[in-house]
Amino acid sequence: MNHRSSSRLVLVLAGTLLTFGNRAADHRDAPAINEDPRADINDIYAFVNPKNGNIVLGMTVNPFQFGNAPAVDFSPDVLYQFKIDNDGDYKEDLVIQGIFSTTQVATQSVTVYGPAAPVQNAETIASGGTISLPLAPETRLISGPANTGEVTTGTGGVKLFAGPRDDPFFFDLTYIFRALGFLAGGPLVTRTAGVDFFAGVNCSIWALEIPASRLTAPGKGNTVHIWATTSRSKITVRSPSAGTLDRNPGPYIQIEAMALPVVNTVLISRSRKDEFNRTTPLQQRPLFRQHAIDNLTKINGDADYSIQVVDRNMPDTLTLDVTRTDGYPNGRRPQDDVIDYVLLDATNGFVGDDGITVNDVPFLTDFPFFSPAHTAAETLKPRN
Repeated sequence: MNHRSSSRLVLVLAGTLLTFGNRAADHRDAPAINEDPRADINDIYAFVNPKNGNIVLGMTVNPFQFGNAPAVDFSPDVLYQFKIDNDGDYKEDLVIQGIFSTTQVATQSVTVYGPAAPVQNAETIASGGTISLPLAPETRLISGPANTGEVTTGTGGVKLFAGPRDDPFFFDLTYIFRALGFLAGGPLVTRTAGVDFFAGVNCSIWALEIPASRLTAPGKGNTVHIWATTSRSKITVRSPSAGTLDRNPGPYIQIEAMALPVVNTVLISRSRKDEFNRTTPLQQRPLFRQHAIDNLTKINGDADYSIQVVDRNMPDTLTLDVTRTDGYPNGRRPQDDVIDYVLLDATNGFVGDDGITVNDVPFLTDFPFFSPAHTAAETLKPRN
């Protein structure tokens, strides 16, 4: 490789990492969602529990929590949803909704509804401030406490968890950025790659385990497409009295959508990320395909290859074969090293290893699988 080609490749790689790392997976990815961490979907997970064949779904929000910081709740005014397409048309055939009760961390609970067919334009918030569900009461799946560390076991193999956990995303952002000159100080010569930038960092997660048969459709095969959304009321009425709560009387508006840890994060420009967060999978190709191809071509310099990458990753859904226990790109497990996969894919094989192959703390071997939250009493390791 000549000097000019080598220099260009370094710049290409730097652009890839700068685009990806500044938003750290989907943590605080878009301008509007930066102001709303309780509705900010960091990552979603969908995988088969190898012990029983059930499907585990997980959604992380509230990024960048620390063990000695005040506890953070889920929002009772946010509609947290998993959406499932089980016939391959990228329209949700089933929705699973998580509804949280209060802003008091110590007494907060969560009720999960579904999986059931969605009711169009029926997601409203009553004038009293509670959420009027589009699903009938008989679709209530399971309820349990939040933020206590407890797992709730329901009937028919259903389990529920909601609360703070170690952030399962792992990546040596500092080493890569220093090596490429995007952080001050020059290359790190005192250590090799492999220090997890997210070590010691918590987030909030709600996770659900459910039999695979509840998500598939008879005669439609074993593959489902899964994505997550958060929605808030279209209208908020601020109370003039300190003793009266605000009201949220309007219908819901989707404010974030998330599935693959690559599409919005890497392929969509910051100026259009909020627009992307309002889309459904069927809207994404017509609105964003060429935009994504152009952006990726600026990174890797290969338009034909960029078309292949974009077409593999759009629409933005996780694809899960419910009969297989392997991981990403078959769904996504907590232990999957997605950063290596994304970098390898975006740079057409030039790079795919940041020295991090496992999380800073071990994942659990059964539900909820995600590692317990870090506490203030822990001894934190210094970072370079």
